Amino acid sequence: MKQTIKHYLKHSQLAFNLLTGLIYIYLKFAYLTSKWEFIMPKGTSEQKLNEEEGLLFAIWHNRLAYSMYIFANYKNVFGLTSPHSDGKIISKLVSMMGYKIIEGSSNKNATGAVKEIIKQLSNGNKIVVTPDGPRGPLYKNGSVITKIASKHNKKIVPVTCMASKYFQLNSWDQMMIPKPFSKITVLMGKPLVLSGSEDDDRLLLETKLNDLTSQANRTSLQLT
Repeated sequence: MKQTIKHYLKHSQLAFNLLTGLIYIYLKFAYLTSKWEFIMPKGTSEQKLNEEEGLLFAIWHNRLAYSMYIFANYKNVFGLTSPHSDGKIISKLVSMMGYKIIEGSSNKNATGAVKEIIKQLSNGNKIVVTPDGPRGPLYKNGSVITKIASKHNKKIVPVTCMASKYFQLNSWDQMMIPKPFSKITVLMGKPLVLSGSEDDDRLLLETKLNDLTSQANRTSLQLT
């Protein structure tokens, strides 16, 4: 059944547009009916982050359904999306939500994606990345994003969230889809202090993002 659906989505533009349109309407409804709480560390604010010239936000892949609301108030935001079939749906939704796209992954158009990330950071833009995407392992940082941030002296901010009510897909990343009328907690960490060591910095982002996610999970449980 799953393969049949993927076949139609891949070969029928009408089916693809219909599905993405329905998901878009659902997400907008879930966003508008939910109560959002944004928690930032002391000394950090949305305004200060918006003023940064070139900034990376890192969020786990299974929180992507929330990210299109989380970053709505930031200027010049690009989403890094996968060119694979599932990534095409995400790319379409991200575009419909008003964001620009950088298409690429660790195993497809990787070089082109890295070049475009560096270009957009140099132009002062902001980029949302999923360090465990596009295919996992879940909650493991397999990207070179900290290497790019360190080399080009750009800040990288870990971001996570949790909803009091959500659907969870049977996918590799256990994708979480917010239910309407939820209470959603968004946590932003401090910009990482990178050492320049590729392995150490990769582990630092993974650890900080997982710690932040655990904190968001605990906070959300208190709201239910």
